[in-house]
Amino acid sequence: MNTVFINFRVGDAQDTAVLIDQKLCRVFGVDNVFRSSRSIPKGVAFDPALVEAVTGCAVFLAVIGPNWLTLEHEGRRRIDAPADWVRTEIELAIAGGKPIIPVLVGDRPRPTAAELPPTIADLAGRQDLRIHHRTAEYDLKHLVDAVREHLGPRLPPRPEVPDSALVTTLPHAGVPSDVRLGPAGIDGHLFSDSVIHRSELFAQSPRASIGFSLGRNYRRFESTVGVLDNAADADQVGVFQVFLDGQPGPEVTAGLGRSRVLRADVTDVLRLELRSYRPGTTVSPLLAGARMAGGLSNHLPELAWGNPVVHS
Repeated sequence: MNTVFINFRVGDAQDTAVLIDQKLCRVFGVDNVFRSSRSIPKGVAFDPALVEAVTGCAVFLAVIGPNWLTLEHEGRRRIDAPADWVRTEIELAIAGGKPIIPVLVGDRPRPTAAELPPTIADLAGRQDLRIHHRTAEYDLKHLVDAVREHLGPRLPPRPEVPDSALVTTLPHAGVPSDVRLGPAGIDGHLFSDSVIHRSELFAQSPRASIGFSLGRNYRRFESTVGVLDNAADADQVGVFQVFLDGQPGPEVTAGLGRSRVLRADVTDVLRLELRSYRPGTTVSPLLAGARMAGGLSNHLPELAWGNPVVHS
């Protein structure tokens, strides 16, 4: 197995373990990174799955936070308990001759051999890395480079995604008839790479929807949304909502001169869908024609997602 094993203690820096997992999955692929909380399917026996994952890994990361040694259970340190899996996993990695990288979190000093149980005292002499909130982006890239040295050519090349990307440059399905991609003016600002929802005579897509493939590569989405500056009907209000793998996400309303910034957490999302509509749009083409002949408004949408972007 060409995997990275992430060893961590619940109650100590597990959030950092998740952050590391997400970064490595984006670079090397989900199947090549093992974190117990994510990788062991429900209903599968825990113990043999952990043993198999440790003995088969190519590199072992021991995530060590401020409470890694001090957390207690029944009056003694958890790391000294017979059934402590954090220690057991490290013991298995040492016995198997695995490359072990201690990952120190925050200002946590490296544990000394005297502080560690004798069976894992070897950990104190291993070259470590540090993940600190002030330098997290740089630290994670450094960690990726260190892991790549151990995985080497055994994994197929997987390009690292950019830290940020315009959504309009990502793979997407067919564009609805009332939607186009291009520059849009919102509140006096030009957004060069926008998703524009505009109906000229009839609303072919009263509720426009366009999907983009994120490939679980990004964590944050944001876009300025509003009514187009050159809208024929300046009084309209648009409704904007994101859907994440088919599930409804954040929704905002915006009007001319009252744009909004819509943000969403897209961590582990495969498909991002942008939906927009104008309340009250005439849906029936027959009724729309009759209203237009009578000089009545069909309340056609003239909306835009300005420079929608995703960040890793």
